[in-house]
Amino acid sequence: MKKVVYFLGAGATKAVCSTAPLNRDLVKNALIYFQGEPEVKEIREFMKEIFKIEENYEVNNQIWNLLDYIIQQGRSISHKYTFERVSNMRNSLLSLVIRYFEQVLREVDTGVSVKFISAIEKYQPTIISTNYDIIVDNALAMRKSLNYGAKIRYAVRADDVVKEDLNKVCGFNRPWRAVQYENLNTGLVQLLKIHGSLNWIYCRKCDEVDLTMWQKGCQKTLTGIHCHNECCTNKYEPLLITPTMFKNYENRFIKETWNNAEKALIEADELVFIGYSLKEEDYQIRCLLMNALLNKPKNYDQVIVVEKEPENENDSKYLINIHREYKNLYRNVEFREIGFYNYVQSISG
Repeated sequence: MKKVVYFLGAGATKAVCSTAPLNRDLVKNALIYFQGEPEVKEIREFMKEIFKIEENYEVNNQIWNLLDYIIQQGRSISHKYTFERVSNMRNSLLSLVIRYFEQVLREVDTGVSVKFISAIEKYQPTIISTNYDIIVDNALAMRKSLNYGAKIRYAVRADDVVKEDLNKVCGFNRPWRAVQYENLNTGLVQLLKIHGSLNWIYCRKCDEVDLTMWQKGCQKTLTGIHCHNECCTNKYEPLLITPTMFKNYENRFIKETWNNAEKALIEADELVFIGYSLKEEDYQIRCLLMNALLNKPKNYDQVIVVEKEPENENDSKYLINIHREYKNLYRNVEFREIGFYNYVQSISG
């Protein structure tokens, strides 16, 4: 049986949820959506003072680079903007982005994702995803086939807390265990989310990742939810790799996910990219793909790139750039400008 790796980018999510943002629009859209909130006002004021710009300045993803650079330096940049304040501002920005995702991903056509999984699962493929959303995750969970490569510790219910007496006596707000989901880590389809996931909650003290079944639970961690492990006093935190030049992949779980992705790419006979534009700034992903090529005993039998059909001149120029980038990397590439829906139809029996 041939080994296939499916690589999903933001375009795959956009195909099943028209309101889903592309990565380049994350910060801009989140700040517009929550424009009246104090955190947004503070971020805009910060950008105005740093860059001496006008009130209507459009803040984009570059703010991640600035905030992460300051935090990486480990020092305050002024009396007003201390290291602690900048760190808090970054946490606020992350919270805004997560909340924005929760709002825009309410109306999702899950049917095409379920059909996609139904069509490919018999081949036991690997799916590598750059997306935070849990659309594919839930499609796999519906078919009792959830496997993130790196082992998830517990499935938990983020909306609930443990029995009331523990909460009162010990002061901990812990989630219930989702014991009804017995197939965690056992699925035949490996889903490798190399930038993290909205349903992953990480305990730094335990160095373990738990899963909020069917829920985008990492937002709950920003309001203070303690680890499910009754011997642990730590609070959960999100596990998301933000769109910054200073991406940190040192987390054990993330490193194992990337190692599994490289192994899958090396062993694959066929690659299918769906809605991924192979942007220049994604140099870590480029390195991952190139390193796999260097370590493969033979070339891929087939490399397929699925994109939507162009609707205007800008779309056509965008596709020309994508063609160039993929041909520079793989030489022999089959481009299918048919969109995710039609691709799923073409592989369904």
